[in-house]
Amino acid sequence: MGELLRNWNFPRVLRLVLAGAFLGAALSSGEWIAYLIAAVFGVQAIFNVGCCGPACATPPANRRTDPLVQETEYEEVH
Repeated sequence: MGELLRNWNFPRVLRLVLAGAFLGAALSSGEWIAYLIAAVFGVQAIFNVGCCGPACATPPANRRTDPLVQETEYEEVH
């Protein structure tokens, strides 16, 4: 539960606001598509996911240089 309450940045808050706006529109009009869009934005905001599959840019992994790991050298044999 603590993970859901941390790291609220602008895009995550924006998705939550959009979910609320679409939910309000769905309640006032009764359109099922507005409920669906509100649910999608709500799930994205709650679980902090913003894109589908490999289509998004993820931050680069922190690479450590380990002095014990050496580059492998290959020799061609005829």
